[in-house]
Amino acid sequence: MDFFDISLVDGFNVPMEFSPTSNGCTRGIKCAQDINMQCPNELRAPDRCRDAYSYPKDDPTSTFTCPSGTNYKVVFCP
Repeated sequence: MDFFDISLVDGFNVPMEFSPTSNGCTRGIKCAQDINMQCPNELRAPDRCRDAYSYPKDDPTSTFTCPSGTNYKVVFCP
C-alpha cells in the first residue's frame, strides 16, 4: 500500500494538491488555502485545510492509502 498525507505540522509555504491517477484510486487531497496570514496564539491553524494535519496527531483520518504502484499528480498553487 502507498500511504500519503499533507502536513502543516512544520509550517506552510505553498498551497498544493496531491491526487492519484491510476489503479482505481480516486481520493485526492489538497490544501489550497493560503494560511500564512493566519497564525493563532497556539500556533495552529483552524481547520481550513481539512485534508491536512495542523499539529501532531491532529486527526487520525488524514492519512490516505492507495494500492502500491499507483501514479500520482502533484500540483502546486492549485
